[in-house]
Amino acid sequence: MTGPIGRFWRRLHIGRNPLARTSDRVEAALLLVVVLGLLVAVPLALFTGSRTYGGQLAVSEEQRGSRHLVTATLLEDAPAPVPATEGAFSTSSTAGVHATWTYNGGEPKTGIVAADPGATAGSTVPVWINEAGDPAPAPISSTDAATTGVLAGIFAWLVAALVLTATYWITRFVLDRRRAARWEAEWATLGDRWARS
Repeated sequence: MTGPIGRFWRRLHIGRNPLARTSDRVEAALLLVVVLGLLVAVPLALFTGSRTYGGQLAVSEEQRGSRHLVTATLLEDAPAPVPATEGAFSTSSTAGVHATWTYNGGEPKTGIVAADPGATAGSTVPVWINEAGDPAPAPISSTDAATTGVLAGIFAWLVAALVLTATYWITRFVLDRRRAARWEAEWATLGDRWARS
């Protein structure tokens, strides 16, 4: 077996190589622990993602029960798009505008809502409101919950991978320093023998 896979296999599986040092065996054992750890981290990441998804769905249900979509009427014109540079407009997609809406069976409410730039007074926009009738963010969607769950699972696996990989490379660095020191000491001893003979 040649190439990177072959080198990886030889590093992982020292076998009964008589030239293998204790530090080589420690490094091989640690590499095996890292590989197994990365595999074990997969179901843990799936569990984390699943729990996060479930939690986000519960929050979404709670928000859908306490927030309602109403239609608000703008009381003023929304600011027109502002040119950012010559021939180009600002990328801001909404602006805060005073508007009025009804809630709780017809009770009027006034506040600032998001509207498209350039929207005119009297036009209507959909607005999510809470139980007090104040504007609120839209409830978390099932797509948002799924995305958050996937990202949480990926993040959990990446953290595990980072910790395991950092542990391996730090240990390998320490072992390499010790091996280099032993080589230097052995070469010095061998040099003394040659000098005496």
